[in-house]
Amino acid sequence: MQFKDLEWKDVVSDGVTVCSHCEINLCGVIKMEFRINDEPEEDTYYQYVFGKGSLRRLPPERYGSVESAKNAAYRIYSNAMGRTKKAVDYLVVEDNY
Repeated sequence: MQFKDLEWKDVVSDGVTVCSHCEINLCGVIKMEFRINDEPEEDTYYQYVFGKGSLRRLPPERYGSVESAKNAAYRIYSNAMGRTKKAVDYLVVEDNY
């Protein structure tokens, strides 16, 4: 199952992405926010995830590039949307009986 592409807002300085931000809000039911910040002293990017449910318990993750952090964010998004789709499908089937 593939969901829409995430729309990132990048802040670039001297040709380097210093931070990137993405928000998803589906009718106020599903809210996710991803922030990726550059840590130049460590030469890594930290990804922070905010949202409802299990998303609010995710600790910051460290990545070697902004692209790998964005790919991980898409996996988190896809997993959350997949769980939501299963729940909605289950409710629809239950209502038909």
